[in-house]
Amino acid sequence: MPESDGPTDVLLCLRAAVSATPEDPLALLKIKDASGNDLDGLQGAVSVTFVSQESKAPVHTFEVHVPTRMLRNRELSSREGGPPKMESEPDAFLPLSALVFAILQRNERAGSYLRNATTAQIVPISALERAPILEYLTGKRSTWDGVTPLSDTADSEATAPSDVAATAALTKGDAERPTTSKRPFVPDPADTEFVRHLRSKYELVLLSRDDALRGSMTADADTDTSGSRAGGDLLGLRAMIAPRIEAAKKRSVASSKSSTSSSRSAPSAVNPARKSRAQDPIILLSNSPTALINMFNVKALLQDGVFIPPEEARQQAGGIPELVVTIRAPSSDEPTSGQGVSLSRRILVVDSAEAVNRLGSGAPGSDQDPWSRVICVFTTGQSWQFKSYRWSDPRDLFRNGMFWELTGAAMGVYVRWTNEAPSAQVKNWNVTHLQLGATKKTPLTTVMLQLRV
Repeated sequence: MPESDGPTDVLLCLRAAVSATPEDPLALLKIKDASGNDLDGLQGAVSVTFVSQESKAPVHTFEVHVPTRMLRNRELSSREGGPPKMESEPDAFLPLSALVFAILQRNERAGSYLRNATTAQIVPISALERAPILEYLTGKRSTWDGVTPLSDTADSEATAPSDVAATAALTKGDAERPTTSKRPFVPDPADTEFVRHLRSKYELVLLSRDDALRGSMTADADTDTSGSRAGGDLLGLRAMIAPRIEAAKKRSVASSKSSTSSSRSAPSAVNPARKSRAQDPIILLSNSPTALINMFNVKALLQDGVFIPPEEARQQAGGIPELVVTIRAPSSDEPTSGQGVSLSRRILVVDSAEAVNRLGSGAPGSDQDPWSRVICVFTTGQSWQFKSYRWSDPRDLFRNGMFWELTGAAMGVYVRWTNEAPSAQVKNWNVTHLQLGATKKTPLTTVMLQLRV
C-alpha cells in the first residue's frame, strides 16, 4: 500500500501498530534518520514510519517529535478550565519519541529508564504513569485518563476514508480472523437443586450490626423459641453514663480556658515578626520543560549564586528531581547573632500548585494556609502555568500577591537568556526580569535581596 498523505492521528496509529504484534511491539515501526536509513534506537532519528502488517509497505510517516494526545500528567485532564489544547499548549503533551522510547525500554526498571531517558534527551514518563500508559499502548486496557479526546475537527478527519483504510492496514491480519460468538450459559438443573439444598441446610447467616450490639443472651422469658436473642437496654446504659460524659466535657473546657489565660498573661519572649513567620516561606517554580530554572538547578542559583544549565543539572542529579528543595536565605529579622554569625532562614522550593497544597491544610486566609506563605513565583512567560494557582490571572497574582500580610506582594521573576527578547505578554505583569548567560556565572542579584524573610 502506498504511503498515505491524508490527515491522521499519530496516537491511534501507534496503538494499532503496537497492539497488532504484542510479542514484538515495534515490528510495524521503522525508525529512520535524515538519510532514510533504518535505526535500532532514537539516537539521530528524525521520523517514524508505520508499515502494513501484510505487505510491509509504508502507511504513515510522522516526525519523531510530533506531539500526541497523551498528556505528560493525567491530572491535567481534570484541571480547572478544561484540559490543555494542543494548539496553545503543545508542551503539555508527550511527543511520539517519548512513547516509542517507553516501548523500547519497557523491560527496564524505573530508575534505569529515567537515567536512559535523561541521557538520550527524551521526555520521561513519570514512574506512576509509565505502567498504565504501556498497557494502553499495547491494548491491555481500553482507556487512559491522560488521553485527551479528539476535537470535532480531528474526529471528522480521523474518520476520513484514507485514514480508516490506512489504520486498518496495520491490523489487517487481525481483522480477517474469524470471530466466535459466545453461547449463553444455562445452569444444570441438578446443580441448581444441590446449591439450593446446601444453602437452606448448612449456610450460616451472619449477624447484622444491631444483632451484635444486642449481645448473645437468650430470651427465655419473652419467647419459647430456643436460641432467640434478647434486645439489650442500650438506651438505659446511655442514660446512665450521660452525666459522666457531660462532667468530662466541662472539665476539658475549663482546663483549656485556664491554659489560654495563662499563656496570654505570660510575657512574650519571641519576636512578633519571627512568630508570625513560624512556617517556612515557599518559592513556586514553573514546571514547564523549557524552564531555565527548575528543581535541579534552583538551589545552586539562589543559594550559591551559580547558574547551571537545566539539562546539565538534570544529568548531574540522575534525572530524578526532589519533591521539595530546601535552600537557605539571609534573614531580615535578626541580621546577626550575638557572636556575629549571620542568621539564615529556610525556604522551600516546589514546582506545582499540588505541591504547595501538600505543605499545609488550612483554609484560605488562615494561619495554616500554604498559599499565604508563597513569596516568589518564577515564570517562563506562559499563562497556562497559573491555571491551577490561587490567582489564575498573572496580573492579579503579581499585583495582589499571596504573602501580602508580611511582604506586600508575591514577587514575580521572569527568567530568560541574555540574548533572548522578552515575551510580549509579560509587559503587563509586575515581574522582575532575570537574564541568565549560558557560559558565565551569575552572581546573587536583587532576586535574593528581595527574598529576605
